[in-house]
Amino acid sequence: MLLLALALLGSMVVGMLAGAVPVGWGDLIHMIGRRIGARGGTERLSDSVLWAIRLPRVLSGATAGAALGFAGAALQGTFRNQMADPHLVGIAPGAGLGAVAGIALTPAGGYPVLMMAGAALGGAALAWLMRRLARNVPGPTQLILLGLALGLALLAWLGVIVLAWDSPRVPTFSFWVFGGLSGSTWRTLGIGFPVLVIGAGLVFANSRSLDLLALGESEAAHLGVPVNRVVALVLTGVGIAVGAAVGLAGVVGFVGLIVPLMLRRLVGPGHRLMLPLSALGGAVMLVLVDTLARTVAAPVEIPVGLLTAILGAPVLIWFLIREAVA
Repeated sequence: MLLLALALLGSMVVGMLAGAVPVGWGDLIHMIGRRIGARGGTERLSDSVLWAIRLPRVLSGATAGAALGFAGAALQGTFRNQMADPHLVGIAPGAGLGAVAGIALTPAGGYPVLMMAGAALGGAALAWLMRRLARNVPGPTQLILLGLALGLALLAWLGVIVLAWDSPRVPTFSFWVFGGLSGSTWRTLGIGFPVLVIGAGLVFANSRSLDLLALGESEAAHLGVPVNRVVALVLTGVGIAVGAAVGLAGVVGFVGLIVPLMLRRLVGPGHRLMLPLSALGGAVMLVLVDTLARTVAAPVEIPVGLLTAILGAPVLIWFLIREAVA
């Protein structure tokens, strides 16, 4: 946990310094000094770049990555399926559709609040739907294929709405499909972070019960776990957290697959460790991937979801092949 915390701090510093506008350590120290009142003098261009653009973007990436990381770990424990991921089981596309609905119901100038609320409701609704569908699916591979099909259908409907609406208030279709942090602001972060805290609280409060659910629902019930209540709270928390991530960064896939998969082999399946570690690992991954997305082909910015897919698709293929062989 200490190593991941240090990695997160380091990745955030790299994210602050890297970009089209040259910024150095001195500029970063100068901006921090001005904000805490330790430095005076005139404001530099680098101060505005760091405070108004890069810092909210880095913090938004860390928040969204943390949400996706621990949501993936919680879903894998709930469904007892190591391939479960908020994007692969359709929760993230559902949150995106809910976010667009939230924008439609919001008066001009106040849309971030209802957009985030719509994303949270959409994510929670899809988590519940997948819970019901999982009871009728024979194996983990079939569940993922079902989630992929449902997610593609939801993204198609989302695309129809966004393209037909053609409103400057609605983020572009690319944002919803491939994700991105270029529009991050202090305002959206101030709304998204509390939403994440609510979702995380529901999930973390049931971490011990998730360990028992790994034995199977009937076995967990015999051990005294109120299965229906625990699953309801966990899936609601996952949906809310994924809604916050989608509201901040769009639909970004595979973070919730790669991070828990790697950590589980290092620390085991216990959720009291897996959940916070997955949150830290997801934050590190998304901050670093976003930094790469905006610097590798500068001044062109690559959608962050494309890079996470490049990393995550081989992992999914490996899992599917392994399941087929088994």
